[in-house]
Amino acid sequence: MQYPQLAQKIVFHFEKNLPFVLYSLPDSAEIVGIFQRNANLITSQLLQENGFVFAPFDSKNKIVQIPMDLSEMFVCEGIPEIPDTTNASVITENSQDKKNHLALISKAIAKIETGRVQKIVVSRKKEVVLKNFDLKKLCDSLFSQNPTAFRYIWYHPETSLWCGATPEVLIKTNGAAFSTMALAGTQKIEGQSIIFWENKEKNEQQWVVEAIVENLLDKTTVLNVSKTKTHIAGSLAHLRTDIQGVLNTNKYALQKVVESIHPTPAVCGTPRKTAQSFIMDTEGYDREFYTGFLGVTNSEVNKTELFVNLRCFKIKDKIATLYAGGGITEDSKPEAEWQETHNKLQTMAKVLQPLL
Repeated sequence: MQYPQLAQKIVFHFEKNLPFVLYSLPDSAEIVGIFQRNANLITSQLLQENGFVFAPFDSKNKIVQIPMDLSEMFVCEGIPEIPDTTNASVITENSQDKKNHLALISKAIAKIETGRVQKIVVSRKKEVVLKNFDLKKLCDSLFSQNPTAFRYIWYHPETSLWCGATPEVLIKTNGAAFSTMALAGTQKIEGQSIIFWENKEKNEQQWVVEAIVENLLDKTTVLNVSKTKTHIAGSLAHLRTDIQGVLNTNKYALQKVVESIHPTPAVCGTPRKTAQSFIMDTEGYDREFYTGFLGVTNSEVNKTELFVNLRCFKIKDKIATLYAGGGITEDSKPEAEWQETHNKLQTMAKVLQPLL
């Protein structure tokens, strides 16, 4: 199927309130579309079904699934091209939003200073009115940008429309072999050829690595950790450490492995229980599927590709709700943390620009 036909099909499904997902893997020229034939809400319990899953931040809530046995799948080659919007800035901030987020950061730092938690990831949301909502234009804009990210458009009448371009892998499996990553620390790229990382970002990254490794140790027979490197995602740079190995699948099913690492310290904090409790009690809104995970599960070939739902937004009633957060430690500077969320919002604002 050619891209124009694929884009036309998602418009038809959206107008009929039928679930679908369109996605492209990092550095891939393929776009895959999965279209559910009915509007039933199907959930995934064990992550063992064949289909595409969409999971919330709060693991107590249900994972929504578009199952392959109730769907059609199409693949097209070729990514659409649109004019470059790299220098466009379309998100305007207001003083009250800034005041509220700075207060939240200060509360997180105060909690960290009690010594019961090392890192808390706090986030905020930003609503933007879409004066010219057009699903085809949204597809064109999303898939023509951020080629190194996992890009997707998801729709289910029970969840609304979600869209994102995430740089972070939750877990990939191929048989018993697996890979994941620790991704933390953020700075905007200002054209420099050399990027310097402060101790704050290095410590934050190390805590993420240690927490993931600790949670996986008893579930693996082999576990290898790479050196940390700089990872470029659009106009932002992050610290990245790759973690690979072999799962002890005789003892642990994929569901248990995912439960042990989701939500990761990169989107929640560490220790996880304390950080997540703070987020639930203090952040002031429901993250829903932001910082959840999504991707393909295929039990037939025992292969899974799941990504953390970052750099995303939700669209409902022509209102786009964008999300961004940052890891807070005792070394955090509130003004810098606010600016980091602003920079992250710009990534998805560029995708939305044709709809504003």
